[in-house]
Amino acid sequence: MTQTTKPDKRQVRDYMDRRTHPEQDDPPPTPADIRRELGWGLIPHNNDDMNEQP
Repeated sequence: MTQTTKPDKRQVRDYMDRRTHPEQDDPPPTPADIRRELGWGLIPHNNDDMNEQP
């Protein structure tokens, strides 16, 4: 049986802090990055909407 170890509270807090509070120097993601990350390009009807911009 494989033995797994749990991180201590400090390591978990550090991880969550890094994950929830991005660096201030980082620019916000572009709309295209957000769509890609959410998988919206995989939905066929959303691909049509992107091509029909006024």
